[in-house]
Amino acid sequence: MDVQERRSGKIYSLASTNNVPEWLSERSRRNLAKRDSQFRRRITLLQDLEMPVASTKVRQSPDGRFLIVGGTYSPRIRCYELSEMSMKFERYLDSEVVDLLILGSDYGKLAILGSDRTVMFHAPYGNHEKI
Repeated sequence: MDVQERRSGKIYSLASTNNVPEWLSERSRRNLAKRDSQFRRRITLLQDLEMPVASTKVRQSPDGRFLIVGGTYSPRIRCYELSEMSMKFERYLDSEVVDLLILGSDYGKLAILGSDRTVMFHAPYGNHEKI
């Protein structure tokens, strides 16, 4: 990140570092991170990581590839794929998310506790059961 001081204040440049090629293997990226301090300090932004009002729960999948976020008004959950740095899907719910639990190793199985005391089970194809 580049910081420039001007009379009016500081200017931050988030895109000052070079992008790493996508074809570079994970091992090569780790080696690059060990050698290059500029690579270690870079900032990578996740596209569309926002909620209209607020997010109440944020969970990362056990395999570390997905981020599940529960938001309020209108109640919804969003899934972000961290390797692609973008939103995978969004689902609207009947009630606000009180708690969120990832049941599998990825985003496929979710248990969501709603503010109306219901538990919703979600599968990759959508809502599976509501108790």
